[in-house]
Amino acid sequence: MKAASKAWPTSKELLKATGVMALLVGLMMWLSGAFVEKVSPGPPLPKGDPPSLETSKVELKTFPLILEQVGTLKTQREAQVSSRIMAQVREILVREGDEVIGPSPDGSSPTVMAKLDDRDIQAKVRQAESQLQAIERAMQSARFRLKAAHSQADAAQAELERASRDFRRMEELFRGRAATGQQLEHAKAQRDIAEARHRAALQEVEAIQAEIRRIEAQKNEVSAALAEAKVMLSHTVITAPFSGRVTRKMVEVGDMVAPGKPMFVVETALEPEIHAVVSESLLPLLQVGQRIQVRVDSLEEATEGMVREIVPSADPRTRTVLVKVSISRTKGLVSGLFARIGVPAGSYKALVVPQRAVKEVGQLHLVEVKGEDGHPQRRFVTLGYRHGDMVEILSGLKEGEEVVLP
Repeated sequence: MKAASKAWPTSKELLKATGVMALLVGLMMWLSGAFVEKVSPGPPLPKGDPPSLETSKVELKTFPLILEQVGTLKTQREAQVSSRIMAQVREILVREGDEVIGPSPDGSSPTVMAKLDDRDIQAKVRQAESQLQAIERAMQSARFRLKAAHSQADAAQAELERASRDFRRMEELFRGRAATGQQLEHAKAQRDIAEARHRAALQEVEAIQAEIRRIEAQKNEVSAALAEAKVMLSHTVITAPFSGRVTRKMVEVGDMVAPGKPMFVVETALEPEIHAVVSESLLPLLQVGQRIQVRVDSLEEATEGMVREIVPSADPRTRTVLVKVSISRTKGLVSGLFARIGVPAGSYKALVVPQRAVKEVGQLHLVEVKGEDGHPQRRFVTLGYRHGDMVEILSGLKEGEEVVLP
């Protein structure tokens, strides 16, 4: 009994394995077509009459050879507006995208973009103005004293002339024994006193004139300090350098700015251009004023531009030269967009077919070609550039073949 009970599970497992094997064999026979009725070999069935098809021949055409060079859309005028002094930003009056107006010949004021803290400079201006007022008062006083000194010098000069005449007259009288020696000595003493007074008056005039010159030098120094303070005060008001648009704002209220640190970027939207890096081998094909094809990828359409400038220096590392191409203003153009320029380099030949003859299946392209029996045959192709309603065929077709048009 114990032996029989142990053999029973073994027989069950054998039956299960046998069933699985039978199922697998049947599945393999079904997949191999063992249960499908075979078709006897023989000639292919006739296709019937060829359908009526609208076709177009594959043509070999010549096109201009355009070598594309990549570039970046920029503007002819772009400025980084910065402060000329170190100060704290007190107020910002523009935002990114705002239009600003620069100085104009008619004298109108430019757009104020920001204001800096000017309290220290205002104090310097007031101090210089106060010093200048004190110097003006000192100058006025010195001029009054100079005028009085000139009057005293004139009086001393007149007195000296009178005393000299009296002394000469007394000398003549003394020689004629008409005057005593005491009278002559008295006249001489009066002349000497007049000379001393005259010299003192002239020295006073010279001293006051020297003081006036010193005051004038001090006035010039303070005036220069006042002018410098006023210029620095004007630098606390940041204005637009030219008419354009604010593209970047790099400061906030409370920031400390330093000379040369950019605060805003302003550009002119009216003068867009493409800055392209061109291989040095293509330079002979370009010249200033030449019209060439350009493309801005975001606009999805080609346009025409003019070579405005070819920078007369090459990058020794990449052997390239910067070329600037002006284009017309179009809605949607902003600085920094990816762009291309087309450098004409002769011509080339390519097979073309109508664009509508090409069908897209995922990432593949195919056409239907009219065969020798008149029936369409599917053919995969590789496409090239488009030329209007025609497209280049790089591989898959031959010249003279006919493609079916939908």
